[in-house]
Amino acid sequence: MSDSNEGPKRRARKNVNKAPKPSEASDGELFDEQRDDGQGDPPTPPASDPKPPSDPFDPAALRINPDTAAGAIGVKRKLLSVRCEKPNKQEFVRVHPDEAFRIDTAIIQDKTNRESYLVAPALWTELPDFISLVRLCVAVNRHGTPFLWPATLPDPNGRPMDWHTSMLEAQELAIKHWVRVQADMSAGSYAVFEATGNLPDPQWPELTFQDILKLAFKTRFIDSMNHPFLQELFGAA
Repeated sequence: MSDSNEGPKRRARKNVNKAPKPSEASDGELFDEQRDDGQGDPPTPPASDPKPPSDPFDPAALRINPDTAAGAIGVKRKLLSVRCEKPNKQEFVRVHPDEAFRIDTAIIQDKTNRESYLVAPALWTELPDFISLVRLCVAVNRHGTPFLWPATLPDPNGRPMDWHTSMLEAQELAIKHWVRVQADMSAGSYAVFEATGNLPDPQWPELTFQDILKLAFKTRFIDSMNHPFLQELFGAA
């Protein structure tokens, strides 16, 4: 009888001993219990190593970008002079669309030094053999450099010349399109080439036409017969 009663008791004790005690639970089981109860925080991942700083002497980081250099150092280009001449045959140009930025007037061309002098209207009748009646238009090239583009006006008393009319037509075309102008000796006129690419609109200077005339002719304005250039032209100096 005693042997048969001991069997169930031993089995019961054996099952009780198999249940894990709280102190004997594994770390993973405790973490699962805390996570399920909402009482624990997830483990903090190890911090990654910071990225090493780039070399401050890397030429790529120090090189000036010509397109943004002026804006980066807070400067604005100041125009000190404006040239008066035909467009370079290798550059595309535009003409200012405002009629207030063009004028029909008279100049004298110094072909030795490749310069133009603006002549006061009071002297036009005194210098008929030297002055040229021209249309001066404010123009700009693709680099944003403004200049005065002269085109000789047709002689009202003579036969129109293809050289003159083709240049005036080039100015008109340049109001809406980028054009390049090149002398065509065989045709006796100027050949005009229109850009086929989608070029950006021109950037015009924040100057009045009067300001541009002053910059172009500040030292080359003839308002007296005693002007040094006229004195040299007449052999008086």
